[in-house]
Amino acid sequence: MSYHHYMQLKRLAVAWLPAIIWMAFIFYLSAQSRPMRGALSPALSYAAHFGEYAILAFLLFWAQLSRGSWKGRLFLGLAVGFVLSALYAASDEYHQSFVQGRDASPLDFTTDVLGAAFALAVIGRWGQPFLWRQVRYRRTVLPADPKRDRP
Repeated sequence: MSYHHYMQLKRLAVAWLPAIIWMAFIFYLSAQSRPMRGALSPALSYAAHFGEYAILAFLLFWAQLSRGSWKGRLFLGLAVGFVLSALYAASDEYHQSFVQGRDASPLDFTTDVLGAAFALAVIGRWGQPFLWRQVRYRRTVLPADPKRDRP
């Protein structure tokens, strides 16, 4: 494996690992037959769903920033983040239909999708300064791309 390929894999791992870990955490919670055994009121439960998927959508959007220049691609990043979040929410609800004591709820799915949409709407509204900071972070903290750094 060449150094260039190694650095590309390292960049992808650093970018996507937080989203993958968060998705694993959601899967773990979904596999519980009765998470928190009635400790949460229904309103708090929906707030948790909303927050879980808002964080997931943000992390998926963040991971996509590793692909390179984002000038003029904000909408594409938001759309991909939303679609990936919605697909994971659908698969999560399907997974819950097989867990004893849980069921697939269209209301949960809707809450999940609304959480993702909210997070991405916030990024879309105030995203340009965030993207500029992220590009600066990528240049200073993440491993350099040798092809880009050549004269």
